[in-house]
Amino acid sequence: MAVMKVYYLLHGVVLGACLAGWASLVEAFFLYSAYPYQTDPVVWTSLLPTYLLIGAAIGFGCGLILPFVFPKQAERPQRRTLLGLLILISGCTLVFLLTARMTWLPSAVRTISPGALFLFAQILVGGLVCFVVLAFLGRKFIARQMNALFSQAAANISIVALLLMAGISLALPTSPAKESMPDSAAVAPAGAPNVLLIVLDTVAAAHLSSYGYERETSPRLDELASEGALFENNFSAAPWTLPSHASIFSGLLPNNHGTGWEHPRLSDGLASLANQARYDFHTMAEEMNRLGYETVGASQKAWLTAETGLVQGFASYFDFSELNLRDTFLVKRFWDRYREKFGLDPHEFTDKGGSRVVDTALDWLDSDRNTDKPFFMFMNLNEAHDPYEPPEEFWSTFLPEGIDVATTKPPTLRSDVLLHREVLQSLTTLTPEEMVLYEALYDAEILYQDGLLGRLFDGLEQMGVKEDTLIIITADHGEEFGEIDGRIGHQLSLSDYLLHVPLIMRYPAQIPSNRRVESLASTIDIFPTVLDILEQHRGFAMPPSVEIMALEGVSQLATMQENGPAARDLVMAHYSNPAAYLMSFLEWSPEDPYDFVLAEYLRSVDVIRTPQDKLYMYSDGDRSYIDIPNDPTEQASMLNVIPDDFRKRANFLEKRFDQQITSHVVARELLTGHLAWLRAVSGKGGGRSKKPIDTAGMTQQEIEETGYVGGFVGDATKAKERIGLPPFEAVSGKR
Repeated sequence: MAVMKVYYLLHGVVLGACLAGWASLVEAFFLYSAYPYQTDPVVWTSLLPTYLLIGAAIGFGCGLILPFVFPKQAERPQRRTLLGLLILISGCTLVFLLTARMTWLPSAVRTISPGALFLFAQILVGGLVCFVVLAFLGRKFIARQMNALFSQAAANISIVALLLMAGISLALPTSPAKESMPDSAAVAPAGAPNVLLIVLDTVAAAHLSSYGYERETSPRLDELASEGALFENNFSAAPWTLPSHASIFSGLLPNNHGTGWEHPRLSDGLASLANQARYDFHTMAEEMNRLGYETVGASQKAWLTAETGLVQGFASYFDFSELNLRDTFLVKRFWDRYREKFGLDPHEFTDKGGSRVVDTALDWLDSDRNTDKPFFMFMNLNEAHDPYEPPEEFWSTFLPEGIDVATTKPPTLRSDVLLHREVLQSLTTLTPEEMVLYEALYDAEILYQDGLLGRLFDGLEQMGVKEDTLIIITADHGEEFGEIDGRIGHQLSLSDYLLHVPLIMRYPAQIPSNRRVESLASTIDIFPTVLDILEQHRGFAMPPSVEIMALEGVSQLATMQENGPAARDLVMAHYSNPAAYLMSFLEWSPEDPYDFVLAEYLRSVDVIRTPQDKLYMYSDGDRSYIDIPNDPTEQASMLNVIPDDFRKRANFLEKRFDQQITSHVVARELLTGHLAWLRAVSGKGGGRSKKPIDTAGMTQQEIEETGYVGGFVGDATKAKERIGLPPFEAVSGKR
């Protein structure tokens, strides 16, 4: 009898491990399907031992209690079936109990409360009913099948199969989904520099001490700027996260990549219908991968996800705005939530994710990267974004004298998104004193974030990679604090408070130290500047791809040299119609959208800016001209007028804007448009014909596929120079 008990205990252990292992595989199947950009099989393999141990423990426990539940059941096959069903139902019930506690119940609800206990009781009763029903079916109708399913032989074969799949997964290469990026080059040029791109979310250049701010908010960033080039007049192409990052990554203006409120996704080919041409935007990460770089990104930002198309091209992407692939497995979620109860650190992050992003970057650089390849790393630090709640030790740093810290904390002093909406609608009025407090807390967030950057820079130096790394620091947008029309936040505007952002580059091999660039720059210039630096390192030019020829930014490498020429004398930006944003306001009425206090903002906005002036062009036909030396705070942007003295100049700027946008559209259509794509994949239209094409007998579709225009086939990819108007004023456009 003792031997029999040991046998069932061992069988329970093996059967439990087997069922848990296969359950983990089923879970992995659905999770991998939900994360198309993360296909590293080792994620499942690394968690498999935990599942096997948990399953073995459940099987051991069920083996112990089975004799007490069914003391008269002596037939070995039937007893194995009952043991298997008990393990299966126990495991499923445990999964539902954990899911109910961690997902279904609000975190504020205590585990031992009437509502929670009632839900747990329902799950337990449901598990018991399922066991009784399956046991009845196993005895009366499908006894043979169940006996075979839970037999010792089936368990042994299943365990071997799981271990075999785990072994195979360890040998498989780590790669993203095939659709997320092009084929990678085998080898990057010897000694090619690493590239580190850091976007400081919501950081206005005017709030950094390196840009002349009176508060010392950025000592470590100032130090980095002294070792490289600082662009004093760099401007973002959009005023909020999604379109701004899309422009940084694609080197295109929002007018052409189209990402924003009207289309909240950078097209990447994954969202195309099966019967349509695959048409996407080529990103910096995709290009760096093509050049042989190992690409990785890290952020805690809801807009920087696979769903918005911004992680395409990254072989690894750590998205802390929601659980990453590994953290979505049930056992990992349970461990992270309750690790403190096991006497371990709770893994709490007191900031907005910046500490975790920096730690992840340093860990990856130190242990996970392939040292045989240079890396391209992107990081987004979100500390300066509202709500303005810096870590405790930084809270009082910039508060005015005599201000009690307690009075600047919520709910006494709010800085949440609902407050911003109330202020925009004039439902709440903020005093000048409150604005001062908000800016003080905002500056404290920037100072704390600067310390994170210092930790990152020190880590790069300790690893010996800092000098071989092109470091680029910029921001996606700034922040308004009531300067124009009482607005706060970073929507509904294209003011310099939002568009004037830092740009600092450090790479001693090609960028001189302590260089301050006064001429204009745009965030869309980062992509071509990186490529220019890599080309200079390589020592020779490579034939550019059509995607690179269609970039709208310009390289600033020559400008960074001593006495370097200006790369541009105008910049442009775009804000798409915010109807999708405004309709999320509680006060919005879909029946009458124009009966809304913010209805005047229901229009797209474009700006063209030079060092001296700026023209606002609204999609409803209104225009506002800013004479920057006489109106540096841009109060005239809300007047919708062009002074008579500046009408000629405004007309010139608008014409220049139209010419620039048109040249970009022409270049993209000729180089990477749908018809150009069709020619490339079909092999038709590969060059310019010397004689008219005979279209006799051809269908209309066949004629269109040849690219027939006026009897000739054109191929814009044969162009040796960039197609499009350079970002310079062709004539002075005198006022």
